Amino acid sequence: MAEPYRLETWQSGVDAALHAERVRLLYELARVAIAAMLAVALLVAFFMWPVVARGALVFWLSATFLCALAVIVLLLRYRKATPRADQAQRWERGFATLAAVAGFLWGMAIWLLLPQTGEQPRLFLVLTVCIVSLGSTAALSPSRLAYHAIMAPMIFPSVFFLLFGQSDSIATAGWSVLIYIAVLVAVHDALYRNLVATFRERFTSEALAAEHAIIFDSATEAIGLVRPHYLAKCNRQWCDLFGYTLDEAIGQAAWSWFPSYEDWRAFAARCMTSIVRGEPYKEILQLRRKNGELFWAEISGRVIDASNLDMGVVWMGTDISERMRTEQSLKASEQRFRDLLSLWSDWYWEIDSDFRFTRISGQVFEETGISEGKVIGLRRWEISFIRGVSAEQWQSHRNTLMAHAPFRDFTYQVAKPDGELRWFSISGNPAFDEHGDFAGYHGIGSDITERVEAAELFRHLAHHDTLTGLPNRRLLGDRAEQALALSKRSGHLVALLLLDLDDFKIINDTDGHSAGDAVLITIAQRLRGLVREIDTVSRLGGDEFVILLQEMAHPRDATRVAEKAIEAIREPVEVGGRQYRLGVSVGIAHAPDHAPTMEVLMQKADIAMYRAKQAGGGTYRFADSAEQGTDTP
Repeated sequence: MAEPYRLETWQSGVDAALHAERVRLLYELARVAIAAMLAVALLVAFFMWPVVARGALVFWLSATFLCALAVIVLLLRYRKATPRADQAQRWERGFATLAAVAGFLWGMAIWLLLPQTGEQPRLFLVLTVCIVSLGSTAALSPSRLAYHAIMAPMIFPSVFFLLFGQSDSIATAGWSVLIYIAVLVAVHDALYRNLVATFRERFTSEALAAEHAIIFDSATEAIGLVRPHYLAKCNRQWCDLFGYTLDEAIGQAAWSWFPSYEDWRAFAARCMTSIVRGEPYKEILQLRRKNGELFWAEISGRVIDASNLDMGVVWMGTDISERMRTEQSLKASEQRFRDLLSLWSDWYWEIDSDFRFTRISGQVFEETGISEGKVIGLRRWEISFIRGVSAEQWQSHRNTLMAHAPFRDFTYQVAKPDGELRWFSISGNPAFDEHGDFAGYHGIGSDITERVEAAELFRHLAHHDTLTGLPNRRLLGDRAEQALALSKRSGHLVALLLLDLDDFKIINDTDGHSAGDAVLITIAQRLRGLVREIDTVSRLGGDEFVILLQEMAHPRDATRVAEKAIEAIREPVEVGGRQYRLGVSVGIAHAPDHAPTMEVLMQKADIAMYRAKQAGGGTYRFADSAEQGTDTP
C-alpha cells in the first residue's frame, strides 16, 4: 500500500499547485477585464443616455462601478496576501461571487435600460452583452466556476427578453444569441481544458524534476556529469568527496582530481575505448582532494550518448581508501581476512546428517539466477555448477564433515546460467539434537567476488607499470633475484640490458605527453616481442626500459638481443598521422662476471648505457671494455 499512497500524495500536490496557478492567472487577467468592463459600461451610458430613463441608467452605472471597485479591492487583497496553494479555492469562490454580481448587472441592463422606442438601441444592448460575454470567455478561461457565475445571470435575462414579448425579428435574433452563447461555452471549455493540461504537464515535470534532484543529491555515491574536460554538474557527495564547495566544483577541469596531469591522461586513454562504445567503465585508482590528500576511489562511468560525446559522461565514485588499507593488512594475515569475510555473510544454509541441503535463505538465488530446486536435496560436491575445487580439496572437505568438525572459509566458484563466475566463501558448524546425536550442519555463505577481484587488481597495480602494462622495478627485482639464484645452481649466465631512448624528450616537448605515451606503448610492445617467455621486459619510468635475460649460454646472446632492440626501436612509430624515428642506447651487464647481485648489476648496466650515450647513441656497450657494440647511424 505504500507505493499507491505515495503516488496519490504526489498527485494531490500537483493538483493543489495547478489550482493555485489557475487562480493566480484568473486574478492576473481580471485587471484587464475590469478596465474593459468599465470602458464598455461608459460606452453604454453614452449611447443610451438620450433614449432611456436617466434615473435607471445612473443607478445601473453606479452599481456597475461599485461592483468593479469591489473586484479591485479583492485583487489588491489577493496580491497583498500571497495565499498558499491550499487557500486557492476560497479565493476562487470570492472572485466567482463578484463575477455573478457583475453578470447580474449586465443581464439586468436589458430590462433597466430598455428604450421605449426603436429596435436599434435594443439590439445595441444585446450586442453589448454578447461582447461582454465574449470577453468573459477569454478573461475567465482559468476558472469554470467564475465563468459560469458571470454567464448565467448575464445571458438568461437577455435571451428571455429576445425570445418573449418582442417582434419576430428580435425573436429570431434571440435564437442566434443562444447559438452564439453555446459556441462561447464550448470555446471556454476548450480553453480551460488546454490551460489545465498545459499547467498539469508543467507542474508534473517540475515535480518530477524536483524529486529527481532530491534523489540525485541524496545518493550515497558521488555523482558528477563531466563534459569534455570539465565538471558540468555534481551532487553534494561529490563536493564532500573532493573537499570543494558546489561553486568551486562546477566548471573545474577534469584533471584537477588526479595526482598529476599525466595520471589523468593515462586514465583518459584507458577508459576511452569503453566510453566511445557506450559501455560502462569501472576502475580503482588514486584521486586527489582539494587539500592535496590522495585517496583510493572506485569509480564507474558511462557516456550519455555514444554518438555525441559532448553531452558528457556520468561518473560515480566512492572512497575506498579504508577498504584498500584493510585489504593490504589482509595480505599479512590470512586468518584475519577470513574473519572479516565471515562478518559479511549473505545467506544462511542447513544440511542434514547425510550432508544434503535442506534449507537456504537469503539473496543467493536472486543474485546468481540459479533455482532453489537445483540445490535442495543435493550434497555440495554433487552440484554441477560449483567450480574451482580440486579432488583433494573435496576430499579434505568431506573428511572434515565426516569428523563433525567446524570449518571456515571453504571457497569455490559458482557458474551462473549466463556463464559468469562468482567466488563464494562458506563457513559451517556441526549441529546436534537434544540427545547429542549428529543432525547435520548449519552455516553462512558470502559472495566475495568483488573483494577477490579488487585484491587481484591491487596486486597487479603494485607490480606493473600503469601505462605500458610491463613489470615495474619491484617485480623486475623479484624476478632478477630468482634468476640469479637459479644461475648459481645451473651455471648459466643472467644478463641485464638497460635501454634509454635517445631524444625522446623532444616528442613530449613538441607534440605533448599523449603522443609520448603512445610512442612508449608501441616501444614496449616491440621489446616484448623480442624475448622469450622466461625473459622479462620492464619499464623503470620515463623512457627507460630493462630486459632481463635468463639461462644464457654466452654473452653473445645478450649482444644479439641488444642489436634486435636497436633495430626494432629504429623502425618509425606512427602516432596521429605523424612518424617518429628514435634511437636507443643500451648498457649490458651480466652475472656472475660483472656483478653477483641485482643492485650492482643495475649500476654496471647504467654506467655502460651512459658510455653508449657518449658514443652518440643508437648502440650498446658492455659493463667492461672486453666487447663493444658497433655504433649505428
